[in-house]
Amino acid sequence: MFRILLASIRNRGKCPCPRCLIPKSRVEKMGMKRDMEERTSLARFDNNHRKWMVATARSIIYEKNYAVNSEAVENILKEQSLVPTSVSVERSISLIH
Repeated sequence: MFRILLASIRNRGKCPCPRCLIPKSRVEKMGMKRDMEERTSLARFDNNHRKWMVATARSIIYEKNYAVNSEAVENILKEQSLVPTSVSVERSISLIH
């Protein structure tokens, strides 16, 4: 039996794809040559900037007691459709086994 870790996908974000940063305004161009190029050039990466944005949003939520959908948190996360979820690598590995 396998345990599955579900990814959090932001509802009503500006970028509907969990793998790239193509905005909703370009969804109608899906499947065209330029779309395929943009999926590569706008791919999401787990870099320090993304980690900083998530950590900052989590700090606002847990330390300053703001709501998850507050303007302060939305200003940080909405542009890239991020969610204030953090998963430890060790914990993720233990869930898989």
